[in-house]
Amino acid sequence: MFTPIKRPANAFLSSLFTATCLTPIALFAADESPKALTKMVVTSSLTPTSAAQVGSAVTVITAEDIARQQITYVADILRTVPGLAVNQTGGSFGTLTQVRMRGAEGNQTLVRLDGIELNDPAGGSEYNFGNMLADNIERIEIIRGAQSALYGSDAVGGVINIITKKGSKGLQVNANAEGGSFGTYKVGGGFSGGWKDKVDFSLNVNQFASEGISIAASGTERDASQNLTLDGNINIRPLEALELGVSGRMVRADTDTDGFQGGIGAVDADNRSETRQGYTKAYLKLTVPEITDWLQWEHQASFFYSDSQRKSFRDQAFASHFNGNKIKYAYQTNLLMDTSQFAQSRHALTFLYEHEEDSADSTFSSKNQTRLIVNSYVGEYQLALFDRVSLTASVRHDDNVRQFQDVTTFRTTAAYQHIETNTKLHASYGTGAKNPTLSELYIDGNFSGREYRGNPNLQAEKSNSWDIGIQQFFFDERVSLDVTYYNNQIKNFIQRTTDINADGSRYFTYGNAPGINKIEGIEVGITANLMQGLDFVGSYTWASTKDAKNIALVRRPKHIASANLNYGFSVLDRKANINLGVKYNGQQTDYAFDAAFNRSIVVLSDYTLVNIAASYEIFDHVEIFARVENMLNDSYQEVYSYASRGVAGYGGVRVALGPFLK
Repeated sequence: MFTPIKRPANAFLSSLFTATCLTPIALFAADESPKALTKMVVTSSLTPTSAAQVGSAVTVITAEDIARQQITYVADILRTVPGLAVNQTGGSFGTLTQVRMRGAEGNQTLVRLDGIELNDPAGGSEYNFGNMLADNIERIEIIRGAQSALYGSDAVGGVINIITKKGSKGLQVNANAEGGSFGTYKVGGGFSGGWKDKVDFSLNVNQFASEGISIAASGTERDASQNLTLDGNINIRPLEALELGVSGRMVRADTDTDGFQGGIGAVDADNRSETRQGYTKAYLKLTVPEITDWLQWEHQASFFYSDSQRKSFRDQAFASHFNGNKIKYAYQTNLLMDTSQFAQSRHALTFLYEHEEDSADSTFSSKNQTRLIVNSYVGEYQLALFDRVSLTASVRHDDNVRQFQDVTTFRTTAAYQHIETNTKLHASYGTGAKNPTLSELYIDGNFSGREYRGNPNLQAEKSNSWDIGIQQFFFDERVSLDVTYYNNQIKNFIQRTTDINADGSRYFTYGNAPGINKIEGIEVGITANLMQGLDFVGSYTWASTKDAKNIALVRRPKHIASANLNYGFSVLDRKANINLGVKYNGQQTDYAFDAAFNRSIVVLSDYTLVNIAASYEIFDHVEIFARVENMLNDSYQEVYSYASRGVAGYGGVRVALGPFLK
């Protein structure tokens, strides 16, 4: 494990806010302040690494960030992350929400929860963020750029790793309740704790419900949503060298949806979907007793299981089902070496083996063919020199059993700390691969009046991705500014196409498109402590996304920006907090369909969301809070013909007791 490079604590900033807002390449939302650089990042490599030594572009969102902004769904905090484009199919709650990273598709972004892969084999190998509540999350790490060498398929654009809270010594109890616009309420609570250094545990449950709005821009009928989420974990260390644990999450979500009509788009309909998800992880970690004073050897065996079931109903009658599950076994061994007597060097050498089985069953699939099996072999080497230079190299070979060609991917990163000027240079280069999805390979049937057939001859999508950036600290480390340029090229892009039956009728299928999707962009960001208790975080992304025909890729705005100002202070010796957030989403394109379902490009207007949130501790351990969302009542569409929520207000109370029984 690499030792973090220590930096002085943050001081305070009295200016720069105005100058930054006037900069054409504006602001970057990331927990990359000087203080944060002394923290560990667990997603950028196969072993935890100091953020100061990470060569990839990384953003860390903390539980404090989520609480300050009073975030209900994870997707809303991801809107502040550079390089990410978020699109929700209708502004009601619980609807399909896609996240695209650095111009890659939604199913080219890998999503993990405590190491469990959430991408749904029956949902186009994509994760729907519409079902992810933000409660009980400790931190979210977003690693941008191709990460397939570490994490395999789906990590072409990058990785979003969500880490839930764990218990600490004693016993803590928490509860919360809130209500507001659109007939919305949320209640939840849980407990956590630990005993000495031997056991820690956490259990949390949240219930969310809303009458919602009509997700169809042309409609008036409200589309309601309900979500019940239960998650927990327990970790046991019976011996100093031995650790084992189990974690899991269960989601039960019911969401009203609308219909779709060619020539109009979304229209009112009495439709709904039922989603049932279960995720489980079990692990055992063994640290070999000290071999020498400079060598540590670790072993970890893990089991992961995810299951997602989705049913659709039209006019209250069953219409279709999509069931997917993923089973993964993994073994990882790490050799950690401290040879600081020579060039102040430290090394981490890792080998990982994974066996993964993805399966899916749907109304439209050939049931005897919907399984993918992959055996993967991964190696990574990390080197740190002189407390300044950090290098990594990793390679992965995926043995795609029986389906399509095997894939080998690699990745290198570099970071350099020029301590005298408080400057960090970082760069990465990697190749990515995205396996064809089970639906693309084997779908077979009629869906919404259209015939679909899979293509078992598809090959994996592949990418080459690189970035280079500089992070600079100013004013005695009172300000952190980061600028990153990235370039991503994707070939073998799988797209929907048409073919002709023997009787002359047409059907939809999938094929690997010729040519290369060319994507490039700039991510700029700033974090600043303006004065005691007053913090500023901002982000700006410029992106150019072109397909092989030089046409802009849909649902990828050219300009995205955000700014967040937070002030924590005391009133009558009680804690208070005010948070102001502004999110800008630039003009983007989408598809519209005529009556024959021929598609054309339409332009969706830009929009700005202004939110304000406040909280106050009225008693010890009791806090009241309130927020207003979309204060400007901006009307916009993230997906063509689907409506957005207008101005809305919410309020509630939180209670946190403990720790007891330390």
